[in-house]
Amino acid sequence: MSAISIIIPTFNAKNTLERCLQSIIHQDYTNFEVWFIDGGSTDSTLQILKDYALKWPFLRYISEPDKGIYDAMNKGIKICNGEWVYFLGSDDTLYDNHVLSLIAATTTCTDAKVIYGNVIIRGENQWNLDNVIFNGEYDVEKIVNINICHQAMFYHKNIFELLGDYNIKYVTSADHDFNLRCFAATPFYYIDTIIANFFVGGHSSNVTDDKFNDDRGATLMKYFKNRIYTRSFINSRLFIQKAALSGKPDLTWGERLYCLMAYLKLKTLSLYVPGSK
Repeated sequence: MSAISIIIPTFNAKNTLERCLQSIIHQDYTNFEVWFIDGGSTDSTLQILKDYALKWPFLRYISEPDKGIYDAMNKGIKICNGEWVYFLGSDDTLYDNHVLSLIAATTTCTDAKVIYGNVIIRGENQWNLDNVIFNGEYDVEKIVNINICHQAMFYHKNIFELLGDYNIKYVTSADHDFNLRCFAATPFYYIDTIIANFFVGGHSSNVTDDKFNDDRGATLMKYFKNRIYTRSFINSRLFIQKAALSGKPDLTWGERLYCLMAYLKLKTLSLYVPGSK
């Protein structure tokens, strides 16, 4: 069965960390390791990790200053040993004791490099309701508008070698950027099961990633190329228009013209698609 690496960024996580740890140590699958990538916690996080690691040797941790959650995730990718990589929040938990064994079995019946399921929302905010299952199977139209929760996803490690790491200039949406990159390049495999309990109120729930939104149209063009002319991108047309007109220094004049032509095509298509925004 495939070896799985769980990577968990932490920073002053004492209030939720043991809940997260308990969901891991009771898994009925054993071929996995856990890397806690700590950003220099000043509370009792490190003592909790030390105590657990003494009893559970598959738990490992490092602690040093970092540049945020995605920098920590990139560090974890570089030092982990598993064939498959999974990222869990320190305030989240695996849904039940069978999650890893289910994923390990799934890796034997697909050649896809990304396997994903669902999460169940715990708590409420302006975007989420308590106990709602998020978010089913994805197609291109869905992923360009709504991200797959990274707590629902398992990546084959070589996908990072092929496509690169998380772009840390995006403070809360580097996972959406990476998932778009992956979706444009390789098949995903969906399983209709709950992978994790996702507790709202973390960093990504409270901060808008303006840089990601500024770059979004250019990102879609670079990853999906001529596919941005298709109906799947109708609801992203204003991002594509912005890329055409913004004068961003990382786009050539040819790329801006490409985006402008795509926007005009999508605007025309939107007139014939009920419910397009």
